[in-house]
Amino acid sequence: MSSIQRYLQNANRQVNEQFVGIDGVWESFTDDSDIAQFYRAEGGMQSAAPAPMRSQPYIVSVSNASNAAVTIDVFGAYIYLNGGPGSFSNGSLTVSNVTISSGLSNTTYFNLLNQSSVSPFTIGSTLISYVSGASTTQVLQPLTLTTQDANGNQAVKILTPTIDPYQQQSGVIELLQAYRIDGFTKLTFNLFASTAVQFQFYPADNINIARGLAGAPVSKQFGNPGIIRPAVR
Repeated sequence: MSSIQRYLQNANRQVNEQFVGIDGVWESFTDDSDIAQFYRAEGGMQSAAPAPMRSQPYIVSVSNASNAAVTIDVFGAYIYLNGGPGSFSNGSLTVSNVTISSGLSNTTYFNLLNQSSVSPFTIGSTLISYVSGASTTQVLQPLTLTTQDANGNQAVKILTPTIDPYQQQSGVIELLQAYRIDGFTKLTFNLFASTAVQFQFYPADNINIARGLAGAPVSKQFGNPGIIRPAVR
């Protein structure tokens, strides 16, 4: 093998290892270090850094008006803001008799999709709440996290909500899995017939390039929202 062939082979191997292990679409699925950062200032984890501002949620309400179960997406800005299925009315999106709206009075779901397309964020904690319908087991429906990049590379991860054995409420789940949301990323799940559910997405960090105009870092971290009270030992 010539020196040129060896060089090209080594370069190709390094690029492949970098793509699979570090860069590219796969980095959209975070690891436990993101959760550790999310809780570093509270919940018993020690850190010399000052406590960041407590995380405030993006609240999304999803309601199925039909008599049949529907598979529906939350987020997926590049799909739904560019002529995808459904239609917007007063900032809410309706797809297949399912209405997705903001749970906050001063913003809309349309605004949230726009923000996710230009200012990606990491979700550190997801609170899923049953609102109405036939069964509280709606909150246990798996979420399929799908993302891709502009090269067409795709990645899929299943997020499985589980009930804390020490909790008493059956219609509320806190999903402690970190994942990143950008314009390509969507969460897909099965919504029961005539059922409504609410998601509270608590960001662990977000990107806002406008912060750079003031000389600040474009990435901002947030602290534990304190949804679950720490156990007393």
